[in-house]
Amino acid sequence: MLGIAMGAVLDGVEAHVVRVEVDVSRGLPQFSIVGLPDSAVSESKLRIRSAVRNAGFEMPNQRITVNLSPASVKKRGAGLDLAIAMGILRASGQLPPARAPIGFCAEVGLSGALLTVPGMVNLALALRRAGIHRVVVASEAREHCIPVPEVDWFAYGSLQELAADLLAERLRSPLDFAGSPFLDSERAVSLADVHGLPAAKRALSIAAIGRHHTLLVGPPGTGKTMLAERLVTLLPRLSDSAALEVFAIHQAAGLPNRPSHVPPVRMPHHTVTAAGLVGGGTPLAPGEVTLAHHGLLILDELLEFRRHALETLREPLVHGRVRLVRSGHSRELPADFQLLATLNPCPCGQRGFADCRCTDTEVKRYWSRLSGPLLDRVDLVVSVAPVDTRAPGDTFVPPTPEQVAEMRGELTRRQTARGRGRSTEASDFQADAKAYLEQLGQRLHLSLRAQDSVRRVAQSVSVLEGESTVKSAHVEEALMLHGDLGRWL
Repeated sequence: MLGIAMGAVLDGVEAHVVRVEVDVSRGLPQFSIVGLPDSAVSESKLRIRSAVRNAGFEMPNQRITVNLSPASVKKRGAGLDLAIAMGILRASGQLPPARAPIGFCAEVGLSGALLTVPGMVNLALALRRAGIHRVVVASEAREHCIPVPEVDWFAYGSLQELAADLLAERLRSPLDFAGSPFLDSERAVSLADVHGLPAAKRALSIAAIGRHHTLLVGPPGTGKTMLAERLVTLLPRLSDSAALEVFAIHQAAGLPNRPSHVPPVRMPHHTVTAAGLVGGGTPLAPGEVTLAHHGLLILDELLEFRRHALETLREPLVHGRVRLVRSGHSRELPADFQLLATLNPCPCGQRGFADCRCTDTEVKRYWSRLSGPLLDRVDLVVSVAPVDTRAPGDTFVPPTPEQVAEMRGELTRRQTARGRGRSTEASDFQADAKAYLEQLGQRLHLSLRAQDSVRRVAQSVSVLEGESTVKSAHVEEALMLHGDLGRWL
């Protein structure tokens, strides 16, 4: 007799649905698991044997063969314990076959107690994609579960409790989540609190509207890091679906974050490796670019990072995803983030702002850690000069997150999207502005990517100004914001 049960396993931040097929047949007592199980899955034989007996059932004293399908996917972790136990009890006739599909996601203890497994939300999302809308988890996993559209969670404390309900061909009431699962804390700081630096605040406002990758350059102590940390206060709240996706990624990565509509912010140390930045390892672990999905990746002191690590950012900056090939298998991780980096203009930090004691050779060696192709992917290069306390008061008021959301909507409506929406045609440009952009592109030998970057920044500037079309003045400001590194090299 064949027993079938459904489960799911994590692979990085992605989950795979596993069909557990159990065959109990005559022959010498043997318990075999096939289908690329790792050591944790293979060791489940001992846990399940003890759990089944302690739950009041008989472990078949026959040949037991468990197949984990698809057989080509590596199965890791103890999350298939409950599904395998259900398959054995069904194959031996101790439990009836399932009338409707149920996903089982729990580890089984020797006593029969059900234990939580990592990545509950991602497992549920994978099961939902496979048409399975009922998920059984351990009672202790309640705090890791949140409402997922079209998914009902059923929590049980032990294998014995679950089997009793399945024998009666019913399940207990699904988990009821009172109130919103999203814990949105108030923003304690704001870009509007910053004294002075009106040009930098305006540039960050433009970056927030168009989700432009930005580089802040200035001497030490001018507030670059402080500005970078406050950019997130301009970003609109995430939608429920985006917030759920971010939470699922962080939960699968083992981060204790609670679901929130606030965009994620990641700020890795400059000693991070290439694998730590874009992902890698065995088993596959997501990198900082994936953990910053739908949010902000801040690289403070950019030129202190390893050049090899920085070069791995080229593809994610353009495509919004990371494709990794490990052991002949390709994995694609989401990485739709906004980059904000800070750096000093030279080793002493004063080049272009005050007396610099660095030689030209030292400065060129310093900047050589940042390649031209990577710099070409940065939309804004903003100079942050020391604040002059004697200057008149700052009159620039940054937009609120709600206003930024409206401006993004206007920008989206005006743009003719290609690909991920990062490239747009100049359909909303005035004739003189379009000619001005083409003329400057030829005179300054801008690459096509750089011209497209200037075009998108000009659109963001026009939206910030409340204009319905892009004018020559907007193109000029966009070109200035795109950056001329000649003053520092």
